Amino acid sequence: MGIFDDDETPRPTTSGIVVGEPLSNLSIHELNERLEQLKEEIKRVENEIKTKSNINASAESFFK
Repeated sequence: MGIFDDDETPRPTTSGIVVGEPLSNLSIHELNERLEQLKEEIKRVENEIKTKSNINASAESFFK
């Protein structure tokens, strides 16, 4: 079992949002809810990118 094995594990979707699904059947309220969920997910992803970037920078400086 390697360090990156879990990167290939399928992740369940909990929000019910399927990227690329047709939006024409959703109400304005549903579209706004979807948009808020996506904005929160973007923030979460950006925070994870920052965290991993900081870890990489720390590791690189340690091994110089």
